[in-house]
Amino acid sequence: MNKLDFSKELLDKNAQRWNYTDAVLIVKKCEEYASLIELHKLDDLFTKIAAETYSKAIITTKEILTLLYNGYPEGAMALSRILYESMVIIRFLYERRSDHKLLERYIDDFYVKVSRDKIKYYSYICTYSQDKRELEDAQQRKSAARKEHNKLKEKYSEFLTYNKQGSYLHDYWWIGNVLPSRNFGAIQNETALENLKILYIISCYRAHSGVVGNAIRFGTLLDETTLSTGGSLEGFQVPFCFSFVCFGILTETLFDCICIDSKEITEKIEELIAPFENYLYR
Repeated sequence: MNKLDFSKELLDKNAQRWNYTDAVLIVKKCEEYASLIELHKLDDLFTKIAAETYSKAIITTKEILTLLYNGYPEGAMALSRILYESMVIIRFLYERRSDHKLLERYIDDFYVKVSRDKIKYYSYICTYSQDKRELEDAQQRKSAARKEHNKLKEKYSEFLTYNKQGSYLHDYWWIGNVLPSRNFGAIQNETALENLKILYIISCYRAHSGVVGNAIRFGTLLDETTLSTGGSLEGFQVPFCFSFVCFGILTETLFDCICIDSKEITEKIEELIAPFENYLYR
C-alpha cells in the first residue's frame, strides 16, 4: 500500500499511541451485532430508522479510523460531523419514537429530496442534450419525478414554505409543529449536548472551504511563509474522542431498541478515549 506522507512502520508505531487496534475491534464487534439485524422483521418504525442510520455510522467510523491511521486528522474531524448530526437527530427521534407521523415525515423527507434532485437533473438533460432518445427519456423521467414531488407536497401541504418562486418543503420541514423552529439548531438544543456543540462547530470548519487552512490545522505549527499540505502524526485526539463519543451514543440508542446490552461496548469506548479527553476542551 502506498503511503502519501509516512511509512507503514511509522504509521503502525503512531497508531499504538491511541490504541488503533482496540478501536477497530470495537467497531467490528458493533458490526457483528448490526449484521444480525433483519430489517424486514423489525416492526418498530424508529428501530428501522435507527438501524439504517447505524449502518452508515459504522461505515463513517471506519473511514475516520482510516484517515486517523494515515495521519489525516482534519479529514477525520470533517467526517465526525456526520456522526454528530446523525446522533443528534436519532436522539431527537428516540425521545419521540411514539410519534409515528413525525417518523413518517422524516422518512418521506428522503423521497422529497430524491424527487427534487431528479427534477433538477433531468431538467439539465432536457436543456443540454442533443440526443433525441436521451431527451425523450429525460422528459418522461422528469415528468414522473415532478408527479412524485407534487404528491408529497400535497400530502404535506401544511408544512409548505412560500417564496417568489412558489411553494416548497424547506430543509427540516419534517419537524412539523414539534418544535417552534424547523432547523438543525432547534433539534440540537433539544438534545442538550452543550459540551459537544463547540466540537461540532470545529468539525464544520474542517468540512467547509476557507482561507485559513494553515491556521486551524490539528497538530501542526502555524507557518505563514509556506503552504502546509502534509499529514500529521499529532492532532488525532480531538477527532478520535469526538467521533467515538457520538458513535457510542448511537450504539447505546440502537442497542436499547433491539434489546442488546451495550454496557461492555460503551465501557470500552470510555476506556479508549479516557487518556485523550483533556484535549477536547483546550
